[in-house]
Amino acid sequence: MRIVHALLIVAAVLTAGSPIPPDPGPASDIGLVADELGLPGVAFRVVSEREVIENVDYGVDGDGAPIDDATPFVWGSVSKSVTAATVYSLAERQVLDIEATVNTVLPDSDSILSGDVTIDDLIHHTSGLPHDVTELDVWGRTERALDVVPTLDVTTADRGTFRYSSLNYLLLQAIVEKVTVERFADVVARETGVHTVGAVAPGHVPFFTFPRSIDTGIDSAGMGYGYLSGSIDELSRYASRQLTAPASNSPETVPTGSGTAYGRGWYVETLPDGTEMRWHSGAVPGYFTHVALIPERHLAVVFATNRYGELEAEELASAARSLVLTRLGIDEPRITGLGMYEIVLIASSTLAVLLALCAGRILFRIKTPPSRWTPVHILMAAIAGGVLYFGMPMLTGAPISTLARWAPDVTLLFWILLAELAVVAVALAARVLLLRQWTTAHV
Repeated sequence: MRIVHALLIVAAVLTAGSPIPPDPGPASDIGLVADELGLPGVAFRVVSEREVIENVDYGVDGDGAPIDDATPFVWGSVSKSVTAATVYSLAERQVLDIEATVNTVLPDSDSILSGDVTIDDLIHHTSGLPHDVTELDVWGRTERALDVVPTLDVTTADRGTFRYSSLNYLLLQAIVEKVTVERFADVVARETGVHTVGAVAPGHVPFFTFPRSIDTGIDSAGMGYGYLSGSIDELSRYASRQLTAPASNSPETVPTGSGTAYGRGWYVETLPDGTEMRWHSGAVPGYFTHVALIPERHLAVVFATNRYGELEAEELASAARSLVLTRLGIDEPRITGLGMYEIVLIASSTLAVLLALCAGRILFRIKTPPSRWTPVHILMAAIAGGVLYFGMPMLTGAPISTLARWAPDVTLLFWILLAELAVVAVALAARVLLLRQWTTAHV
């Protein structure tokens, strides 16, 4: 526990100036979740087809302004259901054919997709495309998805099995741009009524458990899979319309292999009481959303917050789901206690402290003759550094520059550990060199 306390003290210093949510007044489950998870701002709504049943705004945005009905949030992967709804609306008007192969519409995609992959495969993540984050979240990218497709360099698996990949929806955006010859945002607005905003206030990522401001950017080529953005008012109106929209209630789904199905941009599951719920969470660095549709109950629940770090994903998703199920009279406790994020922080910080002590001890005894094991220790430090440097991107599936957006504190600890291993190796090598020079001078 001393390590945890020390981390919190260090974090308090490093994150001085981070916005602190105001007192929400009477206790509510929204306020409790926000306080326990350290969420600077939260917007929450429960709506039916005709009215707002519950509306809670809490905390502040990244500029310090109070959250209200007009505060914009980045929607993350909730954007996928909007893209699917747009595609099906175009199909109904015979602007495109859902069963057409992707390569007939986008010839530039034939180098990454087999010839039998259809537009419907993209919608249901059955195209075989991998979830390659190196091609995603390119903040400040102004190109169309149509311009990005020819640059993609990925390896696909066989068509037919559910394999979640945002690249599917990048290609869907490109298809919409191709067949309409219009800006994607304009087509979305016309076909679904969703009007996306061009800029948002800074979001927040966890930094040693505290919220740290991050200037969340927009990726124009990624609107189809994650970069649509708008207020809780805009998102809840969309959710309300989807309660009766044919595309969002279609029985055409594919199994995901994890107890749910996927249909037209939504995960589909049957709750313990037999009620069907369609939902999707969405996240980009700094923002998280969750939308659930329960058509049988004539309810849609929308949750949005301006904090997200990848290692906190499980806790945030659990909290959002618990808030939804509570409104349905279903008790599902959310995840609490030490999660993956805290475990990684504690383990990395402990290792950093131990290596710092080791490096300090070696430097303090730099003129002490080395042992016969010193060359082995130098090799071990070099190998450990190499494994860390090359292994971290492989383990996370993202380059360090990308990881720095999703988990800046873990990235900082990564560089600290690398520096400490370098100091250990250099100090040990210097001890060997000094001994040789001393020996040569006295021969």
